[in-house]
Amino acid sequence: MLNLLEDYISCSLPAAGDFVTREGLRMKVDERGCFRPFFGNTVVFLMEEKVRQQLTVLQDELYEKAGDVLAARLNEDTFHMTLHDLINGPQKDEKLLRQMAVAEREAKTLLHRWQDRGPLYMRATWLFNMVNTSIVLGLAPCDAQCAQGLSDMYGALENVVPLGYALTPHITMAYFRPGVYSQQQLEGLRAALQPVQLEMELSMDRLVYQMFEDMNHYR
Repeated sequence: MLNLLEDYISCSLPAAGDFVTREGLRMKVDERGCFRPFFGNTVVFLMEEKVRQQLTVLQDELYEKAGDVLAARLNEDTFHMTLHDLINGPQKDEKLLRQMAVAEREAKTLLHRWQDRGPLYMRATWLFNMVNTSIVLGLAPCDAQCAQGLSDMYGALENVVPLGYALTPHITMAYFRPGVYSQQQLEGLRAALQPVQLEMELSMDRLVYQMFEDMNHYR
């Protein structure tokens, strides 16, 4: 259930032609790069303070080189590795809230069951373009045991809300500003996408259920 994208992430931007952001991005980010209301819930690993500080340095470098194609900066406290998304949508109506409530109960049952598990050890891979929506820092398990543990937990949450695709472990660093960009406009971004040396421990006490109201506000 893991997709580590080792080959893809080193060449995630098109080599020729215009770069077009994914149409669904406009549900989350407007043309000015501001975050739109977007509601839902998710299960994530929160980052330790020392890791957040290192990620902020990476984010600074990313915006210095490519800020003109990126949306508003994500707050430092939003940095996380998503284990499994649950329910989401642009309208917070009764149907969405009912679905969120059901998913919350089932997800929290699993989180309680996993409290006594040991930590997962992850290493960073590359900064790369994630499906023309965002720039993310790819992560990979440091060993086979961590890979199996991550896959097992993702599989259990697939039974709560089936997404139908494998987990690509990552930390979102920035969203694109929706639009069409030329190769010339991508030069700074291409220079910013590089391998990253960073290791982290994901402990079970940092695996949490969260709700969000846009991509920059989680609680």
